[in-house]
Amino acid sequence: MARLSVTINGDKRTFALNERGLQIGRALDNDIVLNNVIVSRHHARVQLRGRETWALDLGSRNGISVNRLRVKEELLHDGDVLQVGPFEIRFEDRAAQSVVLDDNQYFPLASEGKQVSSGELPELVLDLKEFYRISKRLNSFLDLHDLLDAVMEEVQRAVPAQRSMLLLRKNDELVPMIIQPPTTGDVALSSTLTRKAVEANEAVLTRDARLDFAGSQSIISANIRSAICAPLISEGRATGLIYVDSPGREQFNEHQRDLLAAVANLAAIHIERARLTEALREQAQLRQNFERFMSPNVAQMMASYFVQHGQLWEPQELIVSVLFADVKGFTSLSETLSPRDVQDLLNEYFHEMTEVIFSYHGTLDKYIGDGIMAVFGAPQLAKPIDPEESAIQAVDAALGMIEAHRR
Repeated sequence: MARLSVTINGDKRTFALNERGLQIGRALDNDIVLNNVIVSRHHARVQLRGRETWALDLGSRNGISVNRLRVKEELLHDGDVLQVGPFEIRFEDRAAQSVVLDDNQYFPLASEGKQVSSGELPELVLDLKEFYRISKRLNSFLDLHDLLDAVMEEVQRAVPAQRSMLLLRKNDELVPMIIQPPTTGDVALSSTLTRKAVEANEAVLTRDARLDFAGSQSIISANIRSAICAPLISEGRATGLIYVDSPGREQFNEHQRDLLAAVANLAAIHIERARLTEALREQAQLRQNFERFMSPNVAQMMASYFVQHGQLWEPQELIVSVLFADVKGFTSLSETLSPRDVQDLLNEYFHEMTEVIFSYHGTLDKYIGDGIMAVFGAPQLAKPIDPEESAIQAVDAALGMIEAHRR
């Protein structure tokens, strides 16, 4: 999974990149808010295009740079630095672009990296003390990316292998999160082992894959000799995989299979916790953005829907009631006040009137000078709203606004 990291006021922050992309700027409705006069309100955007990640200048006053080169848009690679005003934003994407589960494909095994000694791999004992140590360590991570790094360190500690990878399920597709040693191209992974592990919901060991899966072209092409594939199980379903293999004479054994299964079970628990934490954080940010325009309960429902489905619902044609309100004699009044007094007056007025609109389930559409436009009867989330009911809500809100203004 790709992410952006940036230091804001001395605090290093990381932002996971999702299908919506990440918008960067000074305004509060951005995903990454950079409060600096050099940064435009809506300065830049980092977004996905298929399997590629691009940085785009949104017509900002001071532009953007990638690796110190001024660009309008640029394809990002792992380690690239995006410059927005005085802020350096690092792009991180250490996994391969994709994993292809296809028995007609193969992947080359890297000869570099740590070599496993000849003969039988050393046995390790995962006693209760070690089990507690791993669990305590994984529990200390809140950021999903840092947690996955720690998981793979424990995998290598428990089952040394020439190659290992961690994949998570996303939209019914296994997405590579970490591959060791790193690779830049697509990786073809045999479906033979992964399918068996997912279907059985348990770790699968092959001492000699060429014998155990004699008909698999991908295993033969890749020269896989010994491999273990352990599913990450959450609520009885495989939400990902941890995979290790070796092309040499070294053979994994049942003990190492059990070790990897134990680490995978622990990892699945903490990965699910980190995912939930990330989802709650995203939902809180979305709710905060929505609350600027609608009542808190509607904002909560919209944020929850977006987190669950990755998008808002399709456009609807509805009969709604629209309320317009402004300050009588505002032009003449503003001529007698200083600019600061006008600002304070409007801020207080908008705050009070918006609270009244929200209390009658209205949605703020916009502020127009000293005017307010609000909509009643949309969005319709839980159940349809009768047009008469929305009209009554609008009238009640108007009366409430008059009463609040008198106070």
